Formats: sequence, C-alpha cells, structure tokens
Amino acid sequence: MLTLSAFLRYQKRCVQRKLLFEKPNIFLRNQTTILQGFNVSLKLTTSDGSIIDQYNFHVDSTDGQGIYAYTSLRPGTISTTISIAWSTNIPAPNPETTTPVFTGSTPTQGPTTTAPKLPADCDDVEDKKSGIQVIYPDGINPISVYCDQTTVGAYTVIQSRGTSTNISFDLPYANYSDWFGESGVGKNFWMGLDFMNAMSNNGKSYNLQIDLCCGTQLRAKQIYHGFKVDTKANQYKLTATADLPGIGLDYSSQTKDIGAPFATQLTYSLPKTKGWWFGSCGNNLNGFLYPSTSGDCSVKNFDSTLLLGINMRTSSGASTGGYDVDLVSYDRVRMALFTFDSINVDKSDSSFCN
Repeated sequence: MLTLSAFLRYQKRCVQRKLLFEKPNIFLRNQTTILQGFNVSLKLTTSDGSIIDQYNFHVDSTDGQGIYAYTSLRPGTISTTISIAWSTNIPAPNPETTTPVFTGSTPTQGPTTTAPKLPADCDDVEDKKSGIQVIYPDGINPISVYCDQTTVGAYTVIQSRGTSTNISFDLPYANYSDWFGESGVGKNFWMGLDFMNAMSNNGKSYNLQIDLCCGTQLRAKQIYHGFKVDTKANQYKLTATADLPGIGLDYSSQTKDIGAPFATQLTYSLPKTKGWWFGSCGNNLNGFLYPSTSGDCSVKNFDSTLLLGINMRTSSGASTGGYDVDLVSYDRVRMALFTFDSINVDKSDSSFCN
C-alpha cells in the first residue's frame, strides 16, 4: 500500500464564539499504484463535539506533488477554506500507457469556474432568435449558420440555395469538405462535409428537413430520421431513414442516395458537375441554378452539358420522358437539421419560401 503524505494548514475564526481551530488531523491514502488523485474528508468540531462544518471533496491530479485549495460555502454564515500541500513517491504516470481509475465515492465539490460550453448547433445558442449564429459543430472551429428558431424547436441550416446571391457549386471534391457560400434565407450555402460529420455524430439524434420552393410557393417538405454523414475516410457516406419511402433521398433507380458516398465529376463514373450523394441519379440540391422564367420552375430540356438543376424527387417511379429526375429546378431550397419530435413539424408552413 502506498500512502500519501499530506501537509495541511487550516485556519477558521468563529466570530460569535471567538474560537480558533487549527490543524485538524486528516488521514489520506491512495490504494492504486498510480496516483490518480485522492479524497479528503474533513470534520470540524468544537471541544464538546458540536459540528461546525463537515464535507468531502476530491483532488483530481496525477502530479507527484502540489498545492490545492478548497472552499466549502455555507449559506447564512462564513465559508470554510482549506489549503493542502501534498507529495508522494509515486512516479508520474505515462498518459500513453495508463488508464485513469477512480475508486472513491462521488465528492461534494465546491464552486468551480469552467469555460462555457460552445454551441454545437442552433439548439445550444443563447440567442433564441432566427438569424445568423456562430456554432462549433466540432467543438473547436466556428462557423456562421442560419438558425431558424420556431415554437417547437430550432433548425440548423446546413445547405441552402436561392437567387439572392449566386455562387458556383461546380467545385472539386476537396472543396466540399469545408464550408463555402453565404448563410441566410435565400442564400447559397454549404456547411461542409467535415462539419456535417462532426455535428451529426456528436451524440444527438438529428432529423433532416428538406424544403423545396418555387418562387414563394412551398412545393414539398421532406423529413428524414437519423441523419448522419460519415468520415472522409468513408467518403462521407450518407445515412438516413425517409419518413415517406420511395421519394427524395430514398428514391431508387439502381441504388439510393441514402447509403451512397459523396461524389463529384472527378470521383463519379457518370458526368456530374456538382457534388452530391449520387446513388439514384434523381436528386441534387447542389445542381445548376436555372432561372425560373415560367413561374413554375419547370425545365423542358437539360442543356447539352448535362447540367442538372436543383432537383429532388417528389414521386416514385420514372419521371416524364423516362428521366430519373423531375423536370423541375427549384429556385429556393434548404437542408436543415433538428432534434425535436418530427410529429411537431408543420408540413404546410411555407415561411421559408416567403
């Protein structure tokens, strides 16, 4: 058994009784062969045995020696503070070869000052107003996204297309790993596959909502459960379960977009000029932004370079002319993640399109 030598100094003045208590006896020991910290139990009494203060706390340290101060707050009276200096002959552990083991009980900790938790999504932001907010999907790096705060919960917009600002989505594969564009309603924005991977695998369960607009009219709202984007090593494979099977990301020609890796023209066998999870060949919200001249977003013929529009299948089976895609190119769309129960989604809400 290895014991820790602790040198403690305590001083407390009881104003009412004018009593001074010094150097209470405390026995500390650690029964592991590697120092992981130690527990302290302190009981202060008067000469007749009346308890003045009693508390437990844990010193979490792997240092062979050090100094620690602890304050026990007591409502209605002055606090108790103790300073501890310890030393031990236990060698410092190697973090690459040791695993921390806590063998004591949960201590009663005093007040500590910790850094505020960085918001991982729009649920976590302090300002619960719709607008541009800074979040940290990977817990470290910031990104500005559009947060849509509703009465039932928050939406974090991870992709959007619109006519207010137009940018090219015809980018190399590597560019899709990072974010680009401008976040906001009616703006063209891509959160980045690395951020999507970090956010969708942070321990929360995310649903995906896709809104499809033509002008100010809502054409469709699709819901997917368990949305996840895999790692770069796994080609950012898409995982989700469709609320309505057979359409959208769940539409299948030969395969589905769900379960497909992310690809661009340089990594896909067919001529695709924008990045997407190409499984069915029926969808691409990153497609070419056709101007809406007819007012119904219809596209009679795709041009000779096979520039597919901003498309998402809203029906199953082959489309007009035998195409896998609907002959439509929406002029405002978004992909937004949320954590509340999808039963609360108002599928008639067209506020995003306005």
